[in-house]
Amino acid sequence: MTNDSTSLRAAVIFAAAVAVVNGFGRFAYALLLPVMRDDLRWDYALSGWLNTANSAGYGIGALLGMVLLSRIKPALLFVWGLVIAVATLLLCGLTRELPTMMFLRFICGVGSAWVFACGGALIAAKYSHEPAKSASAIAIYYAGGGLGIAASGLLIYPVLNQDWTWPLGWLLLGAAGLMLSLWPSKLALQIGGAPGNKNFEPMPWRPFQTVTWAYFLYGVGYIVYLTFVIAWLREMKLGTVAATTVWLVLGVAAMASGYVWKGVMARWQPTSTFAAATLCTALGTALPLASQTFAVLLLSAALVGGSFFMVPGAMMALARKTLPQSLWAKAMNYFTMIFAIGQALGPVAAGWIADTCGMNAAMAAGAGVLVLAAALAKFQRS
Repeated sequence: MTNDSTSLRAAVIFAAAVAVVNGFGRFAYALLLPVMRDDLRWDYALSGWLNTANSAGYGIGALLGMVLLSRIKPALLFVWGLVIAVATLLLCGLTRELPTMMFLRFICGVGSAWVFACGGALIAAKYSHEPAKSASAIAIYYAGGGLGIAASGLLIYPVLNQDWTWPLGWLLLGAAGLMLSLWPSKLALQIGGAPGNKNFEPMPWRPFQTVTWAYFLYGVGYIVYLTFVIAWLREMKLGTVAATTVWLVLGVAAMASGYVWKGVMARWQPTSTFAAATLCTALGTALPLASQTFAVLLLSAALVGGSFFMVPGAMMALARKTLPQSLWAKAMNYFTMIFAIGQALGPVAAGWIADTCGMNAAMAAGAGVLVLAAALAKFQRS
C-alpha cells in the first residue's frame, strides 16, 4: 500500500462520520417526511418543525462546541456527538409524539455540529505534516455528506415504497449510523487532539455585515429544497424508483462537488464563489417549476447537490483570506450560528407557504431568497 493511500484512508474513515450526521441526521428526514405526514396527519408547516428543531440544535451545538473545545480534546467531543446522533436517530423510531421528536431532532443537531467541527479539527491534525494531501483529505471529508444522502436513499426505499412503516426507517438509519460510527470513533480516539486555547481577541464583525445577511438568507433558501423535495416529487406523481433516483443523483453530485469546484475555489474571490454556488442552487431549485420531465428533475438534483456544500466552503475561504488565523474558529462559529438561524426559519416558512399557496410557491420562494443571497454576497468586499 502506498503512503498516499494509507494517508487518505483516514479521510475516508472520517467521511463516514459526516455521512451519519449530515446524510442521515440532517437530510434523510426529507425521505421520511411525506410518509410521516400522511400517517400523522401533519400539514407542511408542522412537518417543517422537525428540521427547524434540528437546525436550531446545530447552531446551539456550534456555540457549545467552541466552549467545550477549550476544555476537552476534540476526539472526545467527536465521539460524544456521534453517540448522540445515533441514539436520537434510533429513538425517533420509538415515538409518535411531535414534541418528543422535536427534542430528539434538536439534540441530534447539537451532536451533529460537534462531529462536523471536531472531525475537521482531527483531519487538520492528521494531515498537519502532509500539506500536499490536505486538500484531497478535506474534499473526501466533505464528500461524506453526499455519501450519506445517497446511502439514505437506498436505506429508506422500502419506506417510500410503503413496504415498511416510517419508524422502521428511523431505526434503520440509526442502526446503519451505529455501524458507520465505529471506525471513525476508534480513529478519533487514537488521534486525540489537544484542547484549544481560549482566544479573547475581538472579532471585527462590522466588515462582514453584508455577507452575514447573505449567509443567513442562504440558510433560509437552500434548506427548502433539501427538506421538501421528496414531498414535492410525490405531488408530481413521480414513482418511488424515480424519486429515489433523483435523491441518489443529489447525493452523488454532493460527493463530487468538492472536486468540481476545486479550481473555482482556488481562482475566484470567496464572495464570487459564494454567489455562483448560491445561484446554481437557486437554479436547481427553480428548474422543476418550468418543466417536470424526469431529465429536468435529474438536472435539478445535480445542480443543487453539486453546489450547496460549496457555500460554507466559500465562507471558510473568506475567513482565511481576511482574518488572522487566531480568529478563523471564532469567525466560523459566528457564521455557523447565523446560518443555523436561517436554516431553522426556512422549513417552517416554506411549509406555511406550501400549505397556503402550494409546494410550487414554496420552492419559488426558496429560489428567490437564494437569488437575493447571491446578489447580496457580491456587495461584500473580499
